[in-house]
Amino acid sequence: MSTRRARTATNAERRAARRKAQRPAKGFPGWPWLAAGGVAILAVAIVVGIRLASSGGGSEPGEPAGNAASGSGAGGELSQIKTNDFHSMAVSPADPDLILYGHHGGVLRSIDGGQTWLTTTLTGATDDAMGMGISGAEPNVVYAAGHDTFFRSTDGGQTWKSLKADLPGRDIHGMAVAPDKAGRLYANVVRYGFYRSEDGGKTWSKAGTGAYPADVIQVSASIGEVVYIASVQGGVLRSDDAGATFKGTGQLSGAVLTVAASATDPKIVYAGTESGLFASIDGGKTWRAQTVPGGGQVLVSAVNPADWLDVTVVAVQDDGAGHVFRSRDGGATWGAG
Repeated sequence: MSTRRARTATNAERRAARRKAQRPAKGFPGWPWLAAGGVAILAVAIVVGIRLASSGGGSEPGEPAGNAASGSGAGGELSQIKTNDFHSMAVSPADPDLILYGHHGGVLRSIDGGQTWLTTTLTGATDDAMGMGISGAEPNVVYAAGHDTFFRSTDGGQTWKSLKADLPGRDIHGMAVAPDKAGRLYANVVRYGFYRSEDGGKTWSKAGTGAYPADVIQVSASIGEVVYIASVQGGVLRSDDAGATFKGTGQLSGAVLTVAASATDPKIVYAGTESGLFASIDGGKTWRAQTVPGGGQVLVSAVNPADWLDVTVVAVQDDGAGHVFRSRDGGATWGAG
């Protein structure tokens, strides 16, 4: 990992938590005891305490990224990402083949569903994209935030500009955009708690004053007032009042590293842990494990906002690389198809 102090501390906290440290949805393939039916997710992801080799990418938007490689095809693998860490992901609500991937070094962009990756203007060594989100109400507007960074793009993630947000701190572990409300953003600010903006990140107010985990690393929003957060030790927590209060959900296996909620049905949510991928169709009351080819820690996850069965993950396996897989049936099978 990087030697930057803030990042090192964050990774150390996650490693410590992991050392300390199954729920279905209506109609998931492979869950025969559930009634068939349908209902649709955004993205996210996180830092892993492993140092990886990285060969910097191009400096202009549209250049192939040097820290991404073709997938082996084994198990349906689409590509491999070899950035120093793994943070977040978002799928465009206007084009399911447009996927953005964030890490502590900027944002990569895929226009072919995760098979190849291009650079954007966000490529600096301190351009952290620990959280990322796109609103269905403004499909070309993307937000990314992390350690001392907050950025906005108005062209689908190709070019970025820094925002000056009036938050009490700039260390943001997890940020999400409401899929159905233009301008509504959520942010977890380290040491200060959970904040909400209604004007695209210009002004912020504290969402609530209740008990709140200190180790939150991911935020994901659904329609209405539903928000999910991922706490390394506390698991997945859910809010039904736009972040004013949170309550725990069902138990998961392993430290929770990412959470992604459906953009159209608040009962559908995925969680990535050090043990793999899990899915729920009842708002987190119960979880069911979904097998990712090759296993590994699922550090990043994203769901097509228009189709909750279309999920993309980045799984870090024994070789230290981030292996990108995409499923069109909720994790039952994997491949580009």
